[in-house]
Amino acid sequence: MHFLQGIPISPGYADGVAVVYDDQTDHRVEFPDRDILPAEVEAEHGRLDEALEQSQGELKQPEPAANGPAAPDDSTAVLAAHSQLVRDMAAKVKQHLSRELVNVEQALDSVIGTLVDRLCQIENEYLRSREQDVRDVGRRMMRHLTGSPRFGLSSLPAHAVIVARELLPSEAIELSRSGLAAIVTEQGGRDSHTAILARALGIPAVTGLVGVTSQIKSGMGLLVDGEAGKVTVSPSPAERAEFSKSREHYQRSLAGMVADETLPCVTRDGMAITLLGNIGRPEEVEQIGSHHLSGVGLFRTEFLFLESRERPSFETQCEIYTQVAESLEGRPLVIRTFDLGGDKFPPFLASQQSGPQPSRHLRGLRFSLTERRLFETQVRAIVHVAQTADVRILFPMVVGSHDFSRAIAAVDQAIDKLGASNRPALGAMIETPAALFALEEILALADFVSIGTNDLTQYLLATDRHAVDLTDECTAWHPAVLRAIQRVVDAAGMDCPVCVCGEEAGEPDFACLLIGLGVRELSMTPARAAPVRQALRKIDGSKMRQLANHALRCATPGEIRQLLADPRD
Repeated sequence: MHFLQGIPISPGYADGVAVVYDDQTDHRVEFPDRDILPAEVEAEHGRLDEALEQSQGELKQPEPAANGPAAPDDSTAVLAAHSQLVRDMAAKVKQHLSRELVNVEQALDSVIGTLVDRLCQIENEYLRSREQDVRDVGRRMMRHLTGSPRFGLSSLPAHAVIVARELLPSEAIELSRSGLAAIVTEQGGRDSHTAILARALGIPAVTGLVGVTSQIKSGMGLLVDGEAGKVTVSPSPAERAEFSKSREHYQRSLAGMVADETLPCVTRDGMAITLLGNIGRPEEVEQIGSHHLSGVGLFRTEFLFLESRERPSFETQCEIYTQVAESLEGRPLVIRTFDLGGDKFPPFLASQQSGPQPSRHLRGLRFSLTERRLFETQVRAIVHVAQTADVRILFPMVVGSHDFSRAIAAVDQAIDKLGASNRPALGAMIETPAALFALEEILALADFVSIGTNDLTQYLLATDRHAVDLTDECTAWHPAVLRAIQRVVDAAGMDCPVCVCGEEAGEPDFACLLIGLGVRELSMTPARAAPVRQALRKIDGSKMRQLANHALRCATPGEIRQLLADPRD
């Protein structure tokens, strides 16, 4: 028996048998590589259209897993994203083969490689994880083009725990139909579509276990703890008995979460907390209603710019923002203007500019103010939609009153151009040390502020939050980060609402701590809302204030975690 500690990406407990899956060997596809004549282009387009139709036909809603209820909103969002990606990739492949005069398989392989390379360079984990979807969709299309058989993952032994280097979304769907017990992988992030599907289907999953495919052999007994990210290999009877108790406790807790999800988010002493959702694509808005959230606290719009070879038009953006706003049925929608720059550089800007590109070295709002035409078009589209819906504008990476006031001027200019009468509420993301030192000036201009704990933590602590060996130090639990949050809340007072929209807002214990610090609005991944709501309904706000005051005086993240080991006492 031995333990492996990884990163939990889907909660739950599973007692099963290992099935080691060699994805690289099983998915190797040979394809022809040849030049074509101009007269052959139309025929190659026809072959691609046929593969496109077959691929989209396969993107069906997965059935519920045997060990948990399906969440149609999450899985449908993933499949809808793949269906759109198939269409987008097909258009790029047609352009490539027409320009380079190569056969469709070679063109598809080239397009996949280019997109994967570009996405792998992006720092943002959510966007970086989309490279998995590109490879998955590309593999599906290549299989139809070459006539290769579907890969046999549907027949698994009872209580199978798949152990793999990584698992692609389509594989997770197919495996879910076989009653898969759990997933254990070397690679894959919490925001990957495979992780989203695992959570939707109730399949425990742990990742970040480097070399796990060589450490575990098929047939070994495994205990997978998707809460703590721990995998026990070849457990003893005593360990199995203890694990069974933990699983029963989790199942009782899960039943309580489902029952609580429709209840108001109010602490035991009557303090009302607003729970909002973060979304990164239009199709994800369905999760806001299904998880009984009060609206969208953060709509990331980068996908519009990073996945297009042309500037998104005013009309296109209006259509998308309207679609999301209407889906919310009157609930608020906070749209964050694009956070681009650095490794997140739109392909249409890269192709249009030659020589040095100063905006590449900027982030957030400063990038936007350099790319004025792009920024003004987006602002105008948001203002247009805000005339008939509760839409608010949030600017990323604000560093002071100078850049924030220029953004506000762009909104006023858009109102004048449109002849609009309604000025949407304007907010600033507080996620840089500079913003903390310019806080009073920013608050004087803002209708609301949002604290982005992900970037704030990284820049305050001067660490890479993606580095596994630094995760215990690069954390929002660090006293310096908590003091920064407290500073924002104190400065805002009753005049300016403060929302925390970083990843930690969706962690129950940290959410309780935020309430103690005075935060009253939390925006999170919708799937995390149920445990947060349940935790907040059990706490006493005044006692959490006392605990938070103690936490601010701690010296290390570990001391704070220990202090809040049982925040409900």
